Amino acid sequence: MEVKLEVLVSSSLKHKKPWPRICWVGQEKESTFLLDARRICEINLSSGRRNRKIPKLQTAVKKAISLTASGNGAWLAGIICPGEAFLWNKDRDCLKTVPLTDEVSKLVISSQEEFVKLYLFVSDDGKKMLLATQRGCVCLWENNESKDLTAIPDSSLKGKWTLIEPCRPVVLPTADDKETVMQAMLIRDKVLGDCCLSSFTFNSGDHLILLFLALRWHETAQKFLSSFAYQDCWSMQKISLTSLVPKCEPIKSRGALVSAFSRDGHVLAVALNQMDPKATQILFINTLNFVVVSGNLRGCGSKNLTIPSKYRRSYWVADMCWTHDDLFLACMLKRGSFLIVTRLGELLSLVTFGCSVEFGPAEFIPLHPLITYSSPQSGIQSTNHNDSPGSAASDADPMRQCFSVTAHPRLPYLIVSDGYMATVLRISEKLSPSTFMKSLLLDATQKLEQMHQSLALTQPEEKKLRLCSVSSLKSLLLKAKHSPSSSISTVPAFLQDDDETFALYEKSMQQQVYSTVQLVRLVLCDVKTFRKILYRSFYIFRISSFIKLI
Repeated sequence: MEVKLEVLVSSSLKHKKPWPRICWVGQEKESTFLLDARRICEINLSSGRRNRKIPKLQTAVKKAISLTASGNGAWLAGIICPGEAFLWNKDRDCLKTVPLTDEVSKLVISSQEEFVKLYLFVSDDGKKMLLATQRGCVCLWENNESKDLTAIPDSSLKGKWTLIEPCRPVVLPTADDKETVMQAMLIRDKVLGDCCLSSFTFNSGDHLILLFLALRWHETAQKFLSSFAYQDCWSMQKISLTSLVPKCEPIKSRGALVSAFSRDGHVLAVALNQMDPKATQILFINTLNFVVVSGNLRGCGSKNLTIPSKYRRSYWVADMCWTHDDLFLACMLKRGSFLIVTRLGELLSLVTFGCSVEFGPAEFIPLHPLITYSSPQSGIQSTNHNDSPGSAASDADPMRQCFSVTAHPRLPYLIVSDGYMATVLRISEKLSPSTFMKSLLLDATQKLEQMHQSLALTQPEEKKLRLCSVSSLKSLLLKAKHSPSSSISTVPAFLQDDDETFALYEKSMQQQVYSTVQLVRLVLCDVKTFRKILYRSFYIFRISSFIKLI
């Protein structure tokens, strides 16, 4: 299947240090933000203009150790060391603080001292936050206010912090499991209800450990039957790495595993990065029945059979995210290549056009190529794969490229970045599950037709098989494929240029001034008319009084 991607903007982020994350913040006043653990910056990707200082966030961001945004972009949350968290709503410019308990504060301080990564997640309404560490410690904050948080006059929010511990023995990641990744999402789904799904993924021996934590809040009728407002459920799944095709090896290194939940929470995608790019694959795990489907990345675009050890990590998956409709999974390699796979792990053929960025059709598009340099000690090679260049040495380099991909929560837009530049992509065709199935049927009919023709040529006349033709199905599919489809013509708010916005503002102000002048003119005319009537009435009154005196 071929997917066309229109390049809307390809601009520089204009900063010396790279930005590891880009996200959308705001709904009514949507804009693009650059995020780091301790930095934040608002940027207009069309003009490149940046707003480094946000008045209400200046004091909070300076002390922040973790920043994140909600799934719908309504809230921006962060942890302030040592004992406070904050929530910021861009549309209302409302800043709320959440005090941490002593237990949670100790957890945050100990993670900073031991260099343990912190994960922070916030719900779409801002009333729930999940704080977790790389070693399996999970804390939940929830606010039981019925009204919107922006309508609460107090700047400090009341809530309850709870430490969630496993109710049964499970395998938790340790300090040696550097490859551990954690993902979570707070959603309200028709199937799952109001819930929080989180997962810890790491290697243990020859097995991949998937540790799931599901928090499901009780309905109104069940709240009175339980002392807790939710029910927690821990579950663990083991996947043998040797049973996968192709076989995988456990790699105890940062970046070896990458995970991403679909927006509905039904599928967890886990990328297994390997030293051999041909063995790198993505696992799709159903969170309801734990069915696993493997998708091969076909060598991650590597053409040579043997790749030098210093370049092997460049073929790893650096980041991935689901599109707004959960139809595709967009991935970014550490080599700067961009790819899209389906929900079941099939690679798609991509074509990019616009802004002089024209590639494809190809499965791997080099949007932001990796820039490498040879250090004086480059001749010294390490025999250990985990110590090869690109692991700890790459993490210690503050100027390295940080590859990321972000999907818009409601529209078919993607932002691909290497930390220094950003490219905005729009899926030109209106893709849906029905159109996707039609494209698969079209590919199947074309292959069946080729097989029919080859069999007809090889078989003798007396032994020819009477096979039914699929020309009618092919014609219907081609007709549906070439039918006009609706596309998004309006420019989204985050891509509108500041000059255009100022021009529209200036035009509206001129219209307001013109209407005000017209109103003043009318009032002045009315005043003049009133004066004439007053003078005439006064003159008539004087004449009538004079006649009475006579």
